[in-house]
Amino acid sequence: MPKFVKVNAGMISWDILLLIPVALLLFIGFLGLYSTSLAGPLISSSFARQIIWLMIALFMIWLLRWLHPRFYYASAYRLYAALIIMLLLTYFMPAISGGRRWLILGQFRLQPAEIGKIFVVLALARYLTDYQKYLHKFLYALVPMAIAAGPALLIIGQPDLGTGIIFIAVAFTMMYWSGISGFHIFVILSPAISLFTGFNFYTFSLWMLILVLVLYFSKFRLRWNVAMFAGNALFGTLALTLWNALQPYQQRRILTLLDASSDPRGAGYQVLQSRTAIGVGGVFGRGIGEGTQTHLRFLPVTDTDFIIAVIGEELGFLTIMAILILYAWLFLRLLDRASTTQYRFASLTIVGFATILLVHVFVNMGMATGLIPVTGLPLPFMSYGGSFLLTCLLVVGLTNYLLTGET
Repeated sequence: MPKFVKVNAGMISWDILLLIPVALLLFIGFLGLYSTSLAGPLISSSFARQIIWLMIALFMIWLLRWLHPRFYYASAYRLYAALIIMLLLTYFMPAISGGRRWLILGQFRLQPAEIGKIFVVLALARYLTDYQKYLHKFLYALVPMAIAAGPALLIIGQPDLGTGIIFIAVAFTMMYWSGISGFHIFVILSPAISLFTGFNFYTFSLWMLILVLVLYFSKFRLRWNVAMFAGNALFGTLALTLWNALQPYQQRRILTLLDASSDPRGAGYQVLQSRTAIGVGGVFGRGIGEGTQTHLRFLPVTDTDFIIAVIGEELGFLTIMAILILYAWLFLRLLDRASTTQYRFASLTIVGFATILLVHVFVNMGMATGLIPVTGLPLPFMSYGGSFLLTCLLVVGLTNYLLTGET
């Protein structure tokens, strides 16, 4: 169990090297949201609502400073249980845009999956801390994936495939950081690879050959190897079933991945307009409020998933490069703090937080440029979304508090 000193809230100091990139990303994001809000009344725009959520997030971070750092360790499983309950409740809420992702109380809406990313990280960090001595055993190594898969399946059923995948990605990263055998992680990951390669006979055959070679040189017993091979072969045959289970819009997004022009007025439209917006912005951009893709509504979703396209058109390539540098600064700082702290729970938690942000940046940038399918994941600190902004800022605040409370 990690040890913490008693922390006085007035003694808490902030990591300035962590705050600088966050503050600059917020500033650039608000410039983009200001531009997307010029078409209507500013008081009721996404820009104004995002400012309100920023104030709420800062107030919550201020409140959390009064909690003992050990609270997050002690409450990890209770918070995880609360997440499961909230996700189940969303299934009884009215559908919004074809999905049941929000808890709705009058005018207030909260997306549990967003704040749930933090809860899952805390639950994983506690398990990987408590059972550190047993993680060399395969069955103990399976538990973190089960912890992540529970809420992930509920979220995918909302449906929200992109957010569900993040939970799985976080589990693998934290498992690796905790010292779980790379071979065990490979074994746990292999069914997913079998599913994805199962869509093509040649890729699936190549994958199964690789699997056979890995199992042959492994130290697993013969019956385990046979079971592994049979299980992966079964998952490969389920690829078609998985494809049919996807929503029609998800199928169209995947089909237009390699060639967005194959459906220029449907699934590929948003990506094509996003590429155009980034391209016409050039090096320095057209200026705030001067983007034709944004203000002539060629780019439909501007303030959430494709905010980077707005910024690229109006602030230019140099600003996008600056954004990438700021994200790299933030991730490296988080990893530095995770690797230098001697307390396992804090280290694992920070790595989980870094993974959440990194996957969001990678996926959002990828879908804005057509490199990966559109999954609806926003850009940290920049896209409009109250629940998501709250989660991102809490990640920074909790990182600071966990490290401040160490001894």
